[in-house]
Formats: sequence, structure tokens, C-alpha cells
Amino acid sequence: MDKATQHYPLFERRALLEYDSKYKIFIAHCLETGSVVSADDPDTAKEMIKELLEDEITYAIERKSLKNLLSSPAPLDVHIRWQQAAEKTPPEKMTLNIRAEELRLDRPDVETRIDFAAAA
Repeated sequence: MDKATQHYPLFERRALLEYDSKYKIFIAHCLETGSVVSADDPDTAKEMIKELLEDEITYAIERKSLKNLLSSPAPLDVHIRWQQAAEKTPPEKMTLNIRAEELRLDRPDVETRIDFAAAA
């Protein structure tokens, strides 16, 4: 990232990617919003949570309200598992594509992202 790129920490997210052996699916949890998705493979789960967060953030910005976006964070145990996973392997960074001219997040020199930690 060059010096011109701006970050908006309010919209940076962390997600925990886990495999549920009981149901044989991958689950992605967003720590800040509490959003959860499931998929048959890890790449699909990451893409699904990415798209969901892009939509949720864009909707919040357009409505000028963070009330619903931040009102139900993930439970503490999800935060703890994310931290444990992140300590084992550095989180994968994925850029979120937010289209919200109100904050000028749609400019090429502005980046917001999601950090994925994969649990073992």
C-alpha cells in the first residue's frame, strides 16, 4: 500500500473461518457485526461473508446509521478463537469493495478490508 492510500478503520473487519465437522461445512463469522455465513468450501465462505459485509456497510453508510451494523457483535468465544488463530498464522487480508460516495470509499486510493483468521 502506498502513502496515498487511506484506511477507514471503522469499516475494517475481522472474520473467523472455521470448519464444522458435525455438519461438514465451513463457517465464516464477522467479529464486529456478528454476521455468519456457511458454505461447502472455504473460498466460497470467504467470498460470501465479504459480499455480505460490503452490502451491510454500504447500506449503513447510505442510511447514515451504524445502529444495525454494529449492534450485535460475535460472541466473546468467537473473538478468542480468532485471536488464537491469528497468533498461529497471520490473517489473510481481503479488500472490501464499498460503494459509498458519502465517504469517498469508492476512490481507487481508499482501501477498507477484512482480515481472515482460519481456525485449525
